[in-house]
Amino acid sequence: MNSTTIITLLIIFGLTTGLITLIVALKSVRTHLKAQQSRKEILADGIKAKALIHSVQQTSSTMGGRPGIQLDLTVTQEDGQTFRTTVETFISVVDIPHYQNGAVIDVRYKMIGNERKVEVENAYIPSA
Repeated sequence: MNSTTIITLLIIFGLTTGLITLIVALKSVRTHLKAQQSRKEILADGIKAKALIHSVQQTSSTMGGRPGIQLDLTVTQEDGQTFRTTVETFISVVDIPHYQNGAVIDVRYKMIGNERKVEVENAYIPSA
């Protein structure tokens, strides 16, 4: 192989790798934006309910300087029926005392397919 062929192959390989990386990154961003939009829709249009916190665990993620937490909840619907769920969300550091075992918080939920999706009211969702 001469040097022109090797350089051409390296350029093609670099462009292909770059294109694949770009496609994966754009797909990831699109998925994230879709999830954020879904969370906003649940908070705007979801059914109000109360939820009892059974456990709180900090996750390794943050968003906008706010820590991520995982809440194990029992949600009480307006008709008195309950269901158990786990929610991952982001909260302001000053709100941490409100999210303790045994506390009751406001949530909203929505049926999406056969699954109830729950979001915590006053949780952090970036505007974008």
